[in-house]
Amino acid sequence: MRKRKVLLFGGTGLLGSALKAELEGAGYDIIAPLHQKLDILNYSLVLKCVRDFDREVIINCAGYNEVDDCEKNKELAFKANAEGPFNLAKVAKEARIMLFHISTDYVFSGEKKEEYLEDDPPAPLNFYGKSKLDGEILIQKNADDFCIIRTSWLFGPGRKNFITKILKKWREGTGELKVVSDEFGRPTYTLDFARVIRLSLESELRGIYHFSNYGIVSWFEFAKEIFEIIGEGPKLLPISADEYGLPARRPKNSALNTSKIEKALNLKIRHHYEALREYLKRI
Repeated sequence: MRKRKVLLFGGTGLLGSALKAELEGAGYDIIAPLHQKLDILNYSLVLKCVRDFDREVIINCAGYNEVDDCEKNKELAFKANAEGPFNLAKVAKEARIMLFHISTDYVFSGEKKEEYLEDDPPAPLNFYGKSKLDGEILIQKNADDFCIIRTSWLFGPGRKNFITKILKKWREGTGELKVVSDEFGRPTYTLDFARVIRLSLESELRGIYHFSNYGIVSWFEFAKEIFEIIGEGPKLLPISADEYGLPARRPKNSALNTSKIEKALNLKIRHHYEALREYLKRI
């Protein structure tokens, strides 16, 4: 399999850093500019970079994913999550290359009882989800060659995530932790997802797919698993999302069905508990 030349945006983020390491380890030629050096909104500079360095695929892991902040900073969220992907779609079309884009489970309302399929109708509850959905739509309308993978509940080395935040609170001496118990999803280990993105590139997937690790849990159940693996921890208190009172509404069930990508890649996805155990050993 020929290793294509990649322009990666968001290469220092939670997923992007894992993907950069995965692709470099597999022998890919990667350019991963910092936001300060190359803004995805700058059409002419991105196109120049693609042409000057003979890039064959753009991967976009960048985005504004502070869900609650997006409610207060809607213009910034729209620029990062919708206008940016739109700009990359135009570049990819002009340069006749592929665009690979990462999206989110938060494009769904969470009212469905079963796992969400790729063609289930989106209905985001918060502005983060709306801006990410707008990005998806703009890519589909403007890019000739693209793949979008939605994911959920990311955790992994290198950056803050639910696990590092809850461990920090515990280590600071919090004896009791309130954790939301009525929101459900499938956690995703960034190292597993990075491998799947590489396989998707090599298999030349096109269209929209879902990926997350196996096992549906609430945030409360996920927290219990974390401290179960560690072997000690605080007292965990289940609380409703309404009681917790965050600014942005979240879907009650955002679990993604991954059967489409499993079939396409002949993939066996491991349970998030196994991945969580591996991650906790790393940190």
